[in-house]
Amino acid sequence: MPFAERSGRRLHYTVQGDGAPLALIPGLGSGARLFGTLPRRFARAGFACLTFDPVGFAPSSPHTGEYDFDAAAGDVVAVLDAAGLERCRLAGTSLGGKVALRVARLAPERVSGLVLLASSAIVTPRARRVYRFFEVAATQLAGAAFAEVVAPFLFGASFQARAASIVDDIVRALRPDPATRTVMAAQARGLQHFDGVADARAVRCPTLCLAGAEDTLTLAAEVRATAELIAAAEFRVLDAGHSLLLESNAAFDAVCSG
Repeated sequence: MPFAERSGRRLHYTVQGDGAPLALIPGLGSGARLFGTLPRRFARAGFACLTFDPVGFAPSSPHTGEYDFDAAAGDVVAVLDAAGLERCRLAGTSLGGKVALRVARLAPERVSGLVLLASSAIVTPRARRVYRFFEVAATQLAGAAFAEVVAPFLFGASFQARAASIVDDIVRALRPDPATRTVMAAQARGLQHFDGVADARAVRCPTLCLAGAEDTLTLAAEVRATAELIAAAEFRVLDAGHSLLLESNAAFDAVCSG
């Protein structure tokens, strides 16, 4: 089981496939399991697909203290080092997109391109209330209630209608343990104070900003505003909600085409 080590932090990672390096960075409250079988799909599409479990998600180190975007970016670089990937395209979903932006600012020589999935550099007053909602859910709702309350916001209405059984399975499986709740709450607090405008303006690599037309967590207008801050960004809206890679084959194809 491969690990990266940095400043007393251990991060579990895997690489599947050969080809152009692509790292998937998970969102709030999620580790590598968020991506399911996607790494194998990307491997079949010709990528060396790296996934990892951030600090707080076993078997990586437990999370302590508050969430730090600089530390999260340093962890990504440490994983790239351990995997022997000198330069890599980063695809970050939601919070993961914010981490990817921070990596591109702090270590631009390591990033060949960015894909930001349902992610915004700008935190509006509305977005702060969304992140506060997740903090409250992580700290105050029991397992079954947490899943029922949170799940409707994770997917677009169209996906929930056509894939109701999949959504039901995800709801049944969405039972965060105490360690996950701790890091999720810390991430949600960190998001409330995040400001990625300087990160976005510093990006010089090709960047694709993907938004879901049915996303009620990160609005398409917020993703568009982020793309407008980045010198070499392309903005697209897809027929999906917040979980773009799960809901939309077009999102997968867009990541592959860059």
